[in-house]
Amino acid sequence: MLRKIPVFLLLSLATLATAAHAQTVYSWKDANGRTHYSDTPPPEGNTRTLRQPSIQPSSGASASSSGNAASYQEQDQAFRKRRAEAAEAETKARKEQLTSAARQKECQEAQRQLTAIENGQRMARYDDAGERVFLTDEERNSNADNLRKFISSCNN
Repeated sequence: MLRKIPVFLLLSLATLATAAHAQTVYSWKDANGRTHYSDTPPPEGNTRTLRQPSIQPSSGASASSSGNAASYQEQDQAFRKRRAEAAEAETKARKEQLTSAARQKECQEAQRQLTAIENGQRMARYDDAGERVFLTDEERNSNADNLRKFISSCNN
């Protein structure tokens, strides 16, 4: 029996709190300059409304729920758009990272080839018949110049 009393008391207080929350609160000053707060306005004088209950349409409940459905659809559409944009940005970043890694690898290979040419290593290429032909000094210098230009573009 003792346990039922506090539960009943809590339920009663909760009911009263929600009823009090739904009421309008007025504020005014009397002739002595004292501020008063009440749920009923004074008979005369300057009154300020502090809180008004939310107005819920009684017959337009279906219109309200359809408005919420439209709002939820808009939110869902915005969420899907943000998710698609994030996936697109991630794909773009991954592609840029792969492109950057490939470019870095090309630059390192060009640096190795330039080092080999400058150290006097013999270089060869294959002609149209598939036979190996060694590069002349002019071809080696031309290749070295082209490699230097490419490497300088890597550093920028």
